[in-house]
Amino acid sequence: MRPPLFAFLTLTVGTVFAGEPATDFSSLWRVPDLSPQLTGDEVSKVFAPWAERVKKGAIGWTPDSEAIISGARTELGPKLPTVTGLTLYSLYPVEAQNGQQTDSKQAKDSEMPATFHDYPILGQVKIADAAQANRWVDFLRDQIIPGGFFACDFKPRHGFRLSTTKGDIDILMCYSCSQLAFFGGSNLDKKHNPIFSSATKEILNHLFDNLEIKRDEPSTRRG
Repeated sequence: MRPPLFAFLTLTVGTVFAGEPATDFSSLWRVPDLSPQLTGDEVSKVFAPWAERVKKGAIGWTPDSEAIISGARTELGPKLPTVTGLTLYSLYPVEAQNGQQTDSKQAKDSEMPATFHDYPILGQVKIADAAQANRWVDFLRDQIIPGGFFACDFKPRHGFRLSTTKGDIDILMCYSCSQLAFFGGSNLDKKHNPIFSSATKEILNHLFDNLEIKRDEPSTRRG
């Protein structure tokens, strides 16, 4: 399986031009403001590896590759409106009913765990301040890229609830391939297959770790 970052960078193969490209996609490597949840130094340290790889690949973008990226942004971007609040979830990637059957550590026999679209919640960060929440949503919009097309068992370890004046918009993100399950509007167009970049996962993991929020790490268990 090819990771989304590799799949994205394969789009950049083409004629190499000197210097950084003058495109609308410089936001992909713009360091986001995610204060006060994360300091500027923390974000820069986590974000830098992704930004450098995209900058190097982007100098070879062709009109065709830019059109593919633009299509993904056009598809997903409008579905991320201005919000009144945001909740970020750390999830266990097996639906609650199956999780109880396969991993007794995830739920006590006497009670069901809290879930987000049937996936047990390991922890969450609720951002009630609208200005702070919208900085995170701006970051998500900036990190929209086209995903790879390959088979993957959907195992979301990250979730987002965007609170708006018209109701909630919920998103699940697979840890392995970054594929998205979108709730609260029309389905995503599979032609463009928009996803959030790997930088999104790394930033969220850093936030959860800072706050000592438990998260499922596939490297520490099977599955």
